[in-house]
Amino acid sequence: MSSISFSEAAGFITLQDQGRIGFANIAVPTSGAFDQSAHHLGNRLVGNFPGACSIESLRGSFKFLTDTDLVISVTGAAASVQINGREHEMSRAIFVAANSTVAIRPGNQGLRTYLAIRGSILGNLVMGSHSYDELSQIGTPPIKAGDQLSISNQVAGSISGDYFPNFAVSGQAEIQLDAKPAPRWSGFSNGQTLFETEYQVTESSNRVGMRLSGPELIWNSKERLASEGVITGAIQIPVDGMPLIFGPDHPTTGGYPVIAVVSRHSLNLLAQSEPGTKVRFRKAR
Repeated sequence: MSSISFSEAAGFITLQDQGRIGFANIAVPTSGAFDQSAHHLGNRLVGNFPGACSIESLRGSFKFLTDTDLVISVTGAAASVQINGREHEMSRAIFVAANSTVAIRPGNQGLRTYLAIRGSILGNLVMGSHSYDELSQIGTPPIKAGDQLSISNQVAGSISGDYFPNFAVSGQAEIQLDAKPAPRWSGFSNGQTLFETEYQVTESSNRVGMRLSGPELIWNSKERLASEGVITGAIQIPVDGMPLIFGPDHPTTGGYPVIAVVSRHSLNLLAQSEPGTKVRFRKAR
C-alpha cells in the first residue's frame, strides 16, 4: 500500500471525510468536512467517492513525500501548491510522480483548504470515519511532522479533466446565510432582529461553533430549557444573546434556545469566513 510522509506540518491540519453518521443518540457528533462543497469537488476531480477522506487545513502549511505515483487535487481556500518546487493550479487533478515532495502553503483569504488523493487517505477509523472531532477528540489526531499516512485504492471512477479556475475561495467582507426559523423562534421577543441587522464573526470560532457579535436577541422566559437535540447549522442563543452557529463538531444536545437553522449550502460559506466577516441572514423558503 502506498503512503505519504510529512516532513513539515504547522497549523490545524486534520483528516475529514463524510463524518460519523447515525451516532447522535449516543452523543457522538457527525464531524466531517466543514466546507462540503470544496471537499466533494476535490474528491470528484480525482475520481474518489464524494465522502472519501481528505486533508482539511485551517490556514496550515505542510509538506509530504510520496513513495508512489499519486493524483491529487487542492480545493477550497486559495493556497500555494508546489510539487518539487514547481507551482501548480488548484481545482484540477494533478499528477505527482513517486518520490516527489508536495508542499501546501496558505494564502491570506478564506480559511479551509482541502487536499484529496485518488484512492482516499487512511487514518484512525472510529465509528466508520477517519475524521478528527475537535470537541470529542476522537478519530485521527491532527497531522504533525513525522506522521505517515497510507493511501487506499478505493476509487469511484476515472480522473476528471475538469478545471475550475474560479472555484478557489477568496475572502468576502460580507456573506449572506440562508436560515429557517426553528421551533423556539416564537420564544424570542425580537426574533426578527436576526434577519434585519448585521452580525460579525468573532475570534471565538472553530469547528465546534462560530460565535457572532451584534444586536442582542432576547429570550422571553427566565426559566432554563431542558437539553434538547441540536444539528449542524443550528443558531443557539446563549445567555449573552449573541448567536452561536454550530459547526460539524458541535455537541449533540444543548440547553439554550435555538432561534433558527442555517442551510447546508450556506455553511460552506461560513466555513471559509474569518473573524471580522460581516454576516446577514436571509429567511430560506
